[in-house]
This record gives sequence, C-alpha cells and structure tokens, in this order.
Amino acid sequence: MSGGDEPRSYYVGMDVGTGSVRAALVDQRGTLLAFADQPINQWEPQFNHHEQSSEDIWAACCVVSKKVVQGVNLHQIRGLGFDATCSLVVLDKQFRPLPVNREGQSSSGLDHGAIALWFLPLQPAWPRP
Repeated sequence: MSGGDEPRSYYVGMDVGTGSVRAALVDQRGTLLAFADQPINQWEPQFNHHEQSSEDIWAACCVVSKKVVQGVNLHQIRGLGFDATCSLVVLDKQFRPLPVNREGQSSSGLDHGAIALWFLPLQPAWPRP
C-alpha cells in the first residue's frame, strides 16, 4: 500500500531497440522499481543490409517483461507501454513469418521465422525544434 490506504499501481514500459529489448517497472509516482534488458541477435549478410529474427525479438520481450514483474501482484499492473524501432515483419496468409532476404531464408543458416529489416536512418518528416 502507498499512502496508507490506496493499493500500489505499477506500469511496465518496453523498448525494442536495434540491439536489445529493455523493460522497466515503475509505480504510480514514476519511481523506477526494476529494469531488465536482453540482447537481440543480428545478421549482416551484405553491406548495409541488416536482419533480425522476429521470433528472437518476441522471446527477448517475454524475457524482460517477466524479469521486471517478478514478485509483483499482476492485478496491480495498470498499463503497458511499448516502443519499437522501425522494422518490418512479413507474414503469409496464415500469419506465419516469411523471410524477406534474397535467398528466402535467414542468413544465419537457422530457421528463425520472419526477418525484421531496417535500413540506414531516415530524416524525420516533421521539423525538429
């Protein structure tokens, strides 16, 4: 209990970046209570062509989210915020992941399902302050 009479509320923030997934648990006052990060595998089969496995990214999301809420009453979690870098996951008609590289499979030689692609950063379309 916080303040003696109201139940504590928690919020989870998740950030999927280029090299890792990060998660934080904060309370209703914004106090950071837990933090976790998990690396994401990356492949560069050719210059400026980067690939990641969507299954690997999802697994990393699951790892960090479970770490930050460990020991927390899940009924007290009031929100989940999600942020991710620009990526693309291609699915077939049955919503199964499809590789999008030239060879039709992941460059690592393993079956990783869909491949998330990203390219060199683009300038934002909105004016900067």
